[in-house]
Amino acid sequence: MKVKGRLKNLNYNIEGKPQVTFELERYLDINKIYEIKEEDLLNINISKAKKSRTLDQNNLLWAIISDIDRKINGIPSEIFRWDLYIQGIEEAGIEYEDVLIPQKSLKIFKQAFRAYKILGEKEDKILLRCFLGSSKFDTKQMTNLIDYFLKKASELGVTIVDYREEYERLFY
Repeated sequence: MKVKGRLKNLNYNIEGKPQVTFELERYLDINKIYEIKEEDLLNINISKAKKSRTLDQNNLLWAIISDIDRKINGIPSEIFRWDLYIQGIEEAGIEYEDVLIPQKSLKIFKQAFRAYKILGEKEDKILLRCFLGSSKFDTKQMTNLIDYFLKKASELGVTIVDYREEYERLFY
């Protein structure tokens, strides 16, 4: 199990044993931790998280997505750009999580996740694919996503010369 978070507290219990408290980065990671029993002895490996993507990288990503949208549809559409973004995350193998939720919880999940996709509905349950926003990506994930969209843009005949120069400036 791997989770991302920040150190929030160091203290000692009544027997003098050290205790550490972390604040988790993602809400759904708590589900992984619920599986652990109090008596379980764990191997814990703590390391610094990878560097997050930059605002310039994010702007480049959305510029490429907008040009792909314009090439396909003529007039850019916010809905289609989000669909492209979600498709890119899935096809580039960027992190997402599928969760089964009560239908009444959909509103809460829409607020918690910037991007999501409904995979199926049955009775009062919804199978939801939840995506992190690119603000949570590290530079490797962002590189993979931009590479995916540069390839897609090239396949569609979108001029990418300027994007290649910007990409090299931001990543190398």
